[in-house]
Amino acid sequence: MKFLKGDLTTSQDLSEAALSYTTSYSKAFKLDMILIKFSVNVTEDITITLDSANGAAYDVVLRTKGLSSESSFVYKPEGDANFVKGDQIKIQCTNANGTGTASLSVKSKEVS
Repeated sequence: MKFLKGDLTTSQDLSEAALSYTTSYSKAFKLDMILIKFSVNVTEDITITLDSANGAAYDVVLRTKGLSSESSFVYKPEGDANFVKGDQIKIQCTNANGTGTASLSVKSKEVS
């Protein structure tokens, strides 16, 4: 059974620091989508990583993307993106150009 879960959201001023956010799920979950909206067009690198409950040796990069003057980024996993209790998703965005604000939203559902 799947339960709707509120979106996880945060924002980061890229003139101050890079975006680095790790989810804090306490149950198994299905990842539906990750959306990052920028206040200005940015040229930055995005990395999305599975932080495995089984330890660092099992962490997997799910997606990397170099943005070039873009205002948003969307990641939708292919197929079923079901994760076990203790798995987390780490989202990172560089701040090489030091401009703009990144607003992050992670959409998911709890799985029982």
